[in-house]
Amino acid sequence: MPDLHDNITRYARLLIKIGVNLQPGQPMRINAELGHRDFVRVVAAEAYKAGALYVDVVWSDALTHKTRYLHSEADGLDYAPEYMTARAREYLDRKFATLSLTGDEYPDAYEDIDPARMRRARMASQARTSFYSDAMMNDVVQWCVAGVPTPAWALKVFPGVPADQAVEKLWAEIFRVVRLNEPDPIAAWQAHDARLTAISKTLMAERVRAVRFFDPAPAEDGQPRTDLTVGLTRAPAWVAASAGTPEGTRFLPNMPTEEIFSTPDARLTRGWVRTSKPVFVMGKEVRDAYVRFEDGAVVDFRAGQGEDALRQLFEIDGARRLGEVALVDIRSPINQSGLVFGDTLFDENAACHIAFGKAYPPGVAGGSEMSPEALAELGVNVARAHEDVMIGTDTMNVTGIREDGSAIEVMVNGRFAPEMLSSE
Repeated sequence: MPDLHDNITRYARLLIKIGVNLQPGQPMRINAELGHRDFVRVVAAEAYKAGALYVDVVWSDALTHKTRYLHSEADGLDYAPEYMTARAREYLDRKFATLSLTGDEYPDAYEDIDPARMRRARMASQARTSFYSDAMMNDVVQWCVAGVPTPAWALKVFPGVPADQAVEKLWAEIFRVVRLNEPDPIAAWQAHDARLTAISKTLMAERVRAVRFFDPAPAEDGQPRTDLTVGLTRAPAWVAASAGTPEGTRFLPNMPTEEIFSTPDARLTRGWVRTSKPVFVMGKEVRDAYVRFEDGAVVDFRAGQGEDALRQLFEIDGARRLGEVALVDIRSPINQSGLVFGDTLFDENAACHIAFGKAYPPGVAGGSEMSPEALAELGVNVARAHEDVMIGTDTMNVTGIREDGSAIEVMVNGRFAPEMLSSE
């Protein structure tokens, strides 16, 4: 039985081999918090063993960012140094694979921060590097997001136990959901990817052009919790676990992942939806949110907690429209754990979700090769934000609306319908 250190090394190796699928001679970027430093050393070693040309670590510290949000002059929040653009350009030109580590060292760091100041600073930085995020969302080069426990995060997931035990328990959950416990984790991922891909092919073969999420469970106003129809583009693609670069290198953008997603036509969402899990927006926890759409745009919203953070999100151009719609079966191992991770990477893979803001071009057939003008004509959303919110429940039904207006069951009570699984 491998000990914790051995499993951490195996996890790092899995991220290099099938997460980013690092190629010999390829440089690599790691985005990490200071609290991830021990794991960064392990994964950097695995990258060099796999033939990395160079490993560049971009460190982040929430408490340093907090001091800026608290004390900077207002005009200073609008400043972002020019070197950010040059660095991002080199990452693209030299095709750096990117591994981004999640798991907050200080989960509550921004609770007392004005989200408007955070938004202002983040928009300045994103203005310098928007071309880079566009390229990543187009899968121009491999990228992967993965979790690393910190004591503070682990105690959020497992309150009431000593910090060291909480960290070990969280590591165990991560190993489980990334299939590290399987006899052959890489083969297990390939089989999982094939299952999700089969469902995505069924959705495309059925020519689904819209999905209706209907949760009949009564809300506080007596209406169904959710009745939301999300229209897709004229040329939708449904994307499963893995992605591919233009050169054909396959990789897993998220580990874990349980979703199948597509790109909406940002003009065609209507109805209302309620969130089913907490989410962090502008560094603040948002719970029990209600959002209503007309003609694709948010026209009304409220939240039991974190409403001001939602308000700041919706101040960003394009963030009132959808950039993603994703299907996740409630039998997902993440959902079956019964845990709320408080981390979008994990919680979004426990439930169906939608994303406000920037869209993924691969969710359109041929979208990665289209011009911005062609994507815009199809209704693909543009924004300097992409925020996932979970909406799936065990009472949620999802209906696909075909091109001819007929309907097909996609999910029943949060589970994929037999029609979706028949080609597995």
